[in-house]
Amino acid sequence: MKTKANNFNLISQQFLDDYAKNQEPIRVNFKKMVEDIKFQDRATHSIHIYPAKLLPNIPYFFLNNHFFVKDNELVLDPFSGSGTVLLEANLAGKNSFGCDSNPLAQLITKVKTSNYDISVLKNILESLKIEIKNITMDGNEKFPDVVNIDYWFLPNIKFQLYAILKTIKTIKDDDYRDFFILCFSNCVKKVSLADSRISVPVKVKVKKETNNFHPFFDESRSKLKNLENINVFEKFTDIVNDNIRRFENKQKITSKRQTTKIVSEDARNLNLPDESVDLIISSPPYAGAQKYIRACSLNLGWTELSGKDNLRTLDKKNIGRENYSKSDYLTLKATGLVEADMLLKEIYIINPLRAHIAANYLLEMKQAISEASRVLKKDKYFILIAANNQVCNREFKTQEYLRQIAENVGLKTMCRLVDDIKSYGLMTKRNKTASVITCEWVLILKKE
Repeated sequence: MKTKANNFNLISQQFLDDYAKNQEPIRVNFKKMVEDIKFQDRATHSIHIYPAKLLPNIPYFFLNNHFFVKDNELVLDPFSGSGTVLLEANLAGKNSFGCDSNPLAQLITKVKTSNYDISVLKNILESLKIEIKNITMDGNEKFPDVVNIDYWFLPNIKFQLYAILKTIKTIKDDDYRDFFILCFSNCVKKVSLADSRISVPVKVKVKKETNNFHPFFDESRSKLKNLENINVFEKFTDIVNDNIRRFENKQKITSKRQTTKIVSEDARNLNLPDESVDLIISSPPYAGAQKYIRACSLNLGWTELSGKDNLRTLDKKNIGRENYSKSDYLTLKATGLVEADMLLKEIYIINPLRAHIAANYLLEMKQAISEASRVLKKDKYFILIAANNQVCNREFKTQEYLRQIAENVGLKTMCRLVDDIKSYGLMTKRNKTASVITCEWVLILKKE
């Protein structure tokens, strides 16, 4: 590991030296730089599905790099999502703090960064197999407050999920119960009528024509047929066993017990002392790019992390959200960024709502970046990962606007890296005009 860290140190110094000479963005390929690490099922990264997860390659490079952070120093991700940065920080021997408003994201992060006794997990699973046989249904069950539960779940599936949930609730230890609740959550969408190819819940559609052999429709037909007779507990058991194996893999990588904690639900108020963090790595959300709460709505309901009436409240906590009333965008807000404000005026003429979403996103990101700068120690780094997208078919230079905001609050741009990535679309209300992400910008900022 020391050799790898030394190599990363040299590469990082070269990046900064080259950028200092000409101030031009540098093309990189983080996947190739860390190609000896197999991230697909590394430790517990894949313990639960989550929309728009950060690829681990980039945080791995910076967290195993003594140029940016030393062992046992404190790493922060103010937009921690499902905990990719926090887990990689733990594996690299660093303590980590996170922040996210989504209760499901918080649960995923807590579980994937925990340390469990494998034998206890296996014993609890065996106990659950016995316990579920004793669960009886009398037709008067009070199901969890899941949005449109009868629309998304066949009756036999709904009763089986309820039986599993009741069984899990018998686990007395909170930490171990969280592990099984998370496995249960990962089972929910797989046995629902939602299309697994789409992050937000969209009901599976099947063409009625018998001569239609498109693989998508074949897959949908197969899923519907399997749901009629599926044993949900067996599906749940498979997920549990897969996740136990992931924790076994994690223990092979490291046995260290680093501190991991979600310190806040709002990146604009981190609840941390001034200049207390040694390194910040984060990939903030995009303006109107992902409906995180809607994508997780079925999970939030079944795990009882949120009832359906609270989903809108949770959504309002998200920076980059889409849901606003017409009174919110009667006038266009100014961001103070000259180029951005000129673009937003053009967009406002076409679509006032989209302009408001983007403007409010930049204003809230200004608060979040300012707060991140406050808690960062002097002479320490903020690695900001972002990408450009489109709003109403116009290029929205997210990374450039965030860089300007960072410089306006006192951070200095030390380097700009551009990493080509596998393309992915942004799930928005106006998906056709939201574009496809083809590269990510990695901004190396420093508090001087």
